[in-house]
Amino acid sequence: MKKLSIAYTPDSDDVFNFYAWERGHVTLGADSYEPVFSRGHIIELNRAALEAEYDVVAVSSVFYPNVADRYRILCVGNSVGRDFGPMLVSKRYKSVEELRGKRVGVGGHPTTGSGLALMYCPGIELVEMPFDSIVDAIASDEMDAGVMIHEELIHYRERGLECVCDLGAAWCNDTGLPLPVGLNLVRKELGMELARDIAATCQSSLLWGFAHSSKVYEYASKFGRGMAKEHIEMFRIEDFLRLSDDVREAMKIMFGRVAAMGLGPEVGSFEIVEGLDAPERLLTDKG
Repeated sequence: MKKLSIAYTPDSDDVFNFYAWERGHVTLGADSYEPVFSRGHIIELNRAALEAEYDVVAVSSVFYPNVADRYRILCVGNSVGRDFGPMLVSKRYKSVEELRGKRVGVGGHPTTGSGLALMYCPGIELVEMPFDSIVDAIASDEMDAGVMIHEELIHYRERGLECVCDLGAAWCNDTGLPLPVGLNLVRKELGMELARDIAATCQSSLLWGFAHSSKVYEYASKFGRGMAKEHIEMFRIEDFLRLSDDVREAMKIMFGRVAAMGLGPEVGSFEIVEGLDAPERLLTDKG
C-alpha cells in the first residue's frame, strides 16, 4: 500500500478534526493508501510544506501563497475566526501606539498571528518563540507583548495580561469578512480524484467527532492547556465542515495583503477541493 502522509498541529481543534480518521472510525475510499499521521507546531508545518514533505498538511493562511504552486486547499478542517482571532496582549502596555519599537513574541513568522500583528500594529519587533511560552515571557518581562493563538487565547487572562489589540476582530472590522486563520492543504501531485476523497474523509471524520463529542473532547484535552471544549466551541461547526463563500472571499483579500506586505508571492488564483455535498445537513446530535 502507498503511504499517505498527514500532518496537523497538536492543538485541540486539529486533534478533534482528525480523531475519527486517525483512530479508524472512518476510512479513505481509496483503499490502496494507508494514512500515516504526525503532528507539529504550525511554524514547523509551514516550513515542511515548503519542501512538500507531507501529502496533507495544516498551514497558516498567511503562509499559503508560499506553497500555492504545490498545494490545493481542502474545503474542510480549516480554522475560521468570526469577530475573533489571534490577540496581541501585554502586561505593561495598553495601546498599539505604545508598542511601537517593542519586542513582541510570536509563535513563528510568517504565520497568521505575526502577519496580523504587522498589519495592525506597525513598528513592532517580532521575536519567534514557542507559542505556549509567550505568556511566561511577557509575565517575566522578557517580552513586552505577545500574540496569543489556540488555547492561549483563553489562558492569558489567568496570568493577569491584558488585550491590547484583538487582531481577529480588527481584521473582521476592517474587511467586513471572517478571518481565515489556518488552512488544510493537499498536495497537487496526488490528483483531484484522490484529493476529493481526502476532503470527504476529513468531513466524515468531523461528523463522527461531533456525533461523539464527549469522547473526542476528552482526548483532545490531553493536548494544549486542557481547554479543548472551550477552544473548539469558539469556532462554528459549519466553518470546519466547509469553506463558505465569505471565507473564500476573505482568503483572496488575505493573499493579496500577504503579497503587498512582502510575506509571500502573488497568488493569481487558487483551487479549493470540495468533498461531500452539504455536509452540515449530516450533523447528528452530539454524544
